[in-house]
Amino acid sequence: MFGKSPREPQKPKASDLQDIKLSPPANSPPANNVNSTSPQDTLLQTETVNIEEEENELVSTVEKISRIASPYFVVVVGLVLYENNFLIGTILILVGLLSLLKVSTKDVGNFLDWLKNFLGLGNQ
Repeated sequence: MFGKSPREPQKPKASDLQDIKLSPPANSPPANNVNSTSPQDTLLQTETVNIEEEENELVSTVEKISRIASPYFVVVVGLVLYENNFLIGTILILVGLLSLLKVSTKDVGNFLDWLKNFLGLGNQ
């Protein structure tokens, strides 16, 4: 599409496969020591826990960045679309600004109820 052909996946070489050391599955206990845990098993379990904690920390960091960046992205897209399509651009700008200001749908509903009552269109 952009002038480059897709790359062919490369098959692993035999030397690459020899370097890989497979660890036993975490769910199955070792065959020779059912009741006792070896220091290697304990080390593997602590490494697994450390990796899971690092992954959880990474996920939470990405979520925080996404919460900060996504409203700005919506506003920028709305500004770009504003010239070509006024309605969609305006809607995206408003949605982005409301999310930047941390306005919830409940707040918007309360404002619309107040506006109806102010204009005299409410409960009659």
